[in-house]
Amino acid sequence: MTTRLSIVEADNSWHASTDDIRAEIINRSYTDPKRNIFQRIIDSFKRAPSSKNISIDMKETSSEGDQNGLHRTLKNRHLQMIAIGGSIGTGLFIGSGLALANGGPAALVLCFVTIGCMLFNVCMALAELSVVFPVSGSFAAHSSRFLDPAWGFAMGWNYGLGGLTTMPLELTAAGLVINYWTTSINVAVWITVFLIALLIINLFGVRGYGDVEFFMSLVKVIAVIGFIILGIVLIFGGGPHHEYIGGRYWRDP
Repeated sequence: MTTRLSIVEADNSWHASTDDIRAEIINRSYTDPKRNIFQRIIDSFKRAPSSKNISIDMKETSSEGDQNGLHRTLKNRHLQMIAIGGSIGTGLFIGSGLALANGGPAALVLCFVTIGCMLFNVCMALAELSVVFPVSGSFAAHSSRFLDPAWGFAMGWNYGLGGLTTMPLELTAAGLVINYWTTSINVAVWITVFLIALLIINLFGVRGYGDVEFFMSLVKVIAVIGFIILGIVLIFGGGPHHEYIGGRYWRDP
């Protein structure tokens, strides 16, 4: 009996050491900075290594980040500015102008308040789920756990396809903004320039991407603050005609 227990313990320890070695090899292949840039680009498209499948058990609360070799590289300043900058986009700088001209300021404020309340509740619920059930994937993993794997699969594909359609829209909007000041260069040239810059940024790695997002989000925040100050100055007669505007456009937009 003692001999059998010793054999079982030795077999278990051998399997554990083998799994540790395999996990170490896999993690090194994904995190080794000595690998050339082309191999790292190819590895970035591979599925993240994991020693176990993602569980959809509602009672499972252990973090999966320690199981698949993922490491936190972004700092708090990166995460905060990415979150702030992500809420400031073409819809605010470009799309809101048409809505303001057609519906007036009251309708625009009402729309922002309504959608803002909805998004606040969604973000708070998502934050609670992320704290209690941390996952290494996106929010679609929560749908797979609490609703159905098919629902999470559909949400993941919808989110991915949405990103593929949003990127060309953003590039076109950036080209149109530049085209406002000069029309001597075709807008397709600006779209190509921004696309190449976007591809280069994604080759910098996680830390480089975070630094670029930090400074770009900082530019967005400064621009919003500048627009607010400019609006206040124009309302109180600081424009070229020195005319006090006040709340005139609230009554007759």
